[in-house]
This record gives sequence, C-alpha cells and structure tokens, in this order.
Amino acid sequence: MSLVNDLLRDLDARRAAPGEWPLRDALQPVNEEAAARRDKIEVLRRGSIWFGAVMLLAIMVGLMIGRVVNGDPVSPFAAQHQVPAAVPEPAPITPAPVTPPVVAVAAAPLPQLLDVLPQNDGQRLLLQLLLDSSVAYQRTEENGAVSLFLPGVQLRGEPHQGRVQGAGRSLSWRVEARGGGVQVLLVGLGDQLQVHDRLEAAGDRWLLWLEVPLQNAPAANVGAVEEFPAASTAVAAEPELPDWSTRPVPATNSEAPVPAAVPVRPQPITAAPTGPPQVQITSHQPDALSQARQALLEQNYPSAIAQLEALHRRPSSNSEVARLLAQAYLANGQPAQLLSWLPAQLQANPRDSELRMLLARAQLQTGAMPAAVATLQQNSPPLATEPGYHALLAASYQQTQQWPQSAALYQQLVNGRPSQATWQLGLAIALEQLERPGDAAKHYSLALEGQGLDASSRSFAAERATALKESL
Repeated sequence: MSLVNDLLRDLDARRAAPGEWPLRDALQPVNEEAAARRDKIEVLRRGSIWFGAVMLLAIMVGLMIGRVVNGDPVSPFAAQHQVPAAVPEPAPITPAPVTPPVVAVAAAPLPQLLDVLPQNDGQRLLLQLLLDSSVAYQRTEENGAVSLFLPGVQLRGEPHQGRVQGAGRSLSWRVEARGGGVQVLLVGLGDQLQVHDRLEAAGDRWLLWLEVPLQNAPAANVGAVEEFPAASTAVAAEPELPDWSTRPVPATNSEAPVPAAVPVRPQPITAAPTGPPQVQITSHQPDALSQARQALLEQNYPSAIAQLEALHRRPSSNSEVARLLAQAYLANGQPAQLLSWLPAQLQANPRDSELRMLLARAQLQTGAMPAAVATLQQNSPPLATEPGYHALLAASYQQTQQWPQSAALYQQLVNGRPSQATWQLGLAIALEQLERPGDAAKHYSLALEGQGLDASSRSFAAERATALKESL
C-alpha cells in the first residue's frame, strides 16, 4: 500500500497532465493506519490458533501420562478402535489380595530363680537368691513381716523355707512361686525385724541379697539355720507367726479402784485446743548409707564408691560399709583398690565370712590363686550354715589343682543338696582329674538333671558324660 502512495506522490510532484499516466485516475490513496491494525489482528489470530493447538496437545499428553501413572495402559486414542457392541467385553480380572506371611515371634524367656542359699553366722541371716538375669522386685512391709515380690520370675525346683529360733523368738522365711512370680516372705522378731536387700551382678548371673541382723537374739541360740525341704514338708498358705506376735494385749480396766496407799494427785485441767489440728510435714532425706545402697542397685558404681569411701573414713564406720565398698570395687573392676585395705578390715573382723569371700574373689581376679585358698581356709564357717562359702573354696581348690580336696568338699556339698547342678559339675571335673571316669560320668549326668547351669556348661557336661560312658 505504501508503494501506491509513493507513486501518487511522484505524479503529483511532476504535475503530470491528465492522461499522462493511465493508472493515475484508478489509484486511490490508502489508509496506512487501518492497514497496520488489520495486519496486527491477523497476527494475533494466527498466534491464538497456534496457542490453542499447543494447549490441546499438552492436555492430551497429560491425559496419557495420567493413565500410565494410574496403571491403565490404554492410550487416549483407543476410543477410535473400540470393539463392536455385539462382542461382550471380558470381565476385568481382580487380583487376589496378597496376605503378608505371619512371622512367629519367639517369646522372650522368663527370668528364673535358680537357687536359694541361706547363711547364718549368729549375727545375721543372709539369703542369696541366684538369678539368671537382672529383675525388678517390689518390697512390702506390714505387721512385722517383709515381703519381696519378683514379678514374671520362674522358680526352678521346689520352694525353700527355714526358721531361726532362740530365746522365745523366731524368724521364719519362705521362697515360693505365687501370682505369676516369686515371693520371698520373712516373718518374726517383732518390731526388730530389719531386712536389707540389694541386687548385684555375679559374672553372667545376678544375686539378690537379703540380710537380716540378729543382734537382738542370743548368738548361742540362733547359730544355725534350719531349712526344711519342700518335698518332705508342705508349705503353708500363710507363714507361721510366733506366739508372742499374736498374743492379745491386756485391756485397760478403767473401773479398777485405786489402792488406798497410793494417793491420787489431781491433775491440772487444761483447756482443750481449739481450731484445726496442726499438721507438720517434713521432707525425708535418705541417709548416706541408703543412698549408697541405691547407687549399687542402679549399678552406678562410681557414685556408690565415692559415698562409701566417705562413710568408711568416719570413725564410726561398721563392717557393713566395708562389705558394700568391697562389693562396689569388685563390680566396678577395681580389685587392686580392694586388696589395698580389705586385709586390715578382715584382721579387725576375722569371723566376717562375707568380707573373707570378697577378699578371696579379688585375689582370684588378680591371679593370686594360692592366696585365695589360704584366705578361705582361715576361720571358715560351718558348711551347713554357709554352703556358698565352701563352694567358693572348692572352686579355688580346682584353680590350684588340689583335686582331692576339691572332690571331698564338693561331695559334702552335693550330699546336702543334690539338685545344685554347679556343685555336681565341679565334683565331676575333680573326679575325672582323679581318674575315676565312672563316678565322673555319673555326676556329669546328675549335673544335667539339676539346676543352675548355663548353656555352655550344660553342653560341656553332656559331651563329657557321653565321652566317659563310651570309654568304659
């Protein structure tokens, strides 16, 4: 259009006469602004067409991707190739639900009470409960009785019970299975009954110690523990209380006349207090010894050692502090510290069998086997009252290869308690070293029938029993 305008302008410039340019009369000026608007509209129209086509293609591609993601492999263009209506479409196949396999979870084995070892030196009754793992227990005190309940613990073997008697008083104890656990019950000595309990590790086993001081009872009358086997004596439903604890208290006779020889002096009359009663509540702070026992129970050995060392430095320190400190040193793997001061404590208390056992264990841990034997041989208590002490001595004999002494001592122990498998195993090992294969095989078999062996010891006993029987 601009070319035509240029031609018209050129003709006007030259002022051509009419008829000089034949096309001049047919040419008309063109509106350039309108033509530019029309060109822009055409460009927009074509762009809209292309934009719509691109959007339609994007929507179709999106639908195809959505069907693939949802698991439908059919293309959106499959509608152009549909099956005729006369042919029925096959029913969709619904996959059967997959049931996950049920995995049987093995139940965790319940902790077991392997054995109960009572000891009494005339000053205290000590019960050692041997457990195969650490357990929680509940303690209850009521009416002169102390009960400890170990929930979820199984008692291997028969119940245990015993009694300490003397001077018109008695202390009865019993360990039995009850209510899905094990109950330890101690009854007697009236308001003087005090029971100290603690749980500590002993190798791969655990020991629950129950200590009852007997200082108020004459030592000559309570120097032994009478234990009744459950096979011969039935366990009663409730403990037998001593007669002094159930004797009724005499009632006060308010109408009894006052003797004439005793003048009755009138008492001053005081006004009754008015207002609400005054109640004082004070916080209870446990003493240092109780805190040390709790630290031992929680296996916080550094804290227990720090508290017990401070108590031990006091002039009024007693043998119980020394015993607890020695136990803390052993549990924390510090036998050298124990050996540095415990011999002096043992010289001051030569008949303290527990201190002597702790010293021997420290000597065994440091490799001083002959010294441990010598320690245990001095002032040894009666075997009937403290069999655990003599079991440690018999094991120490084996460490020094004193096989005759070990066999003789183990034989005395199994005569009193044949169900103790560890003693049967110790006797079998000593008899095998003494070249008595027949007797050794017998006691290996008895050890497998008893209580208290772990898996490795049981496997060893089974192998030796089979090998010795085959060699006979």
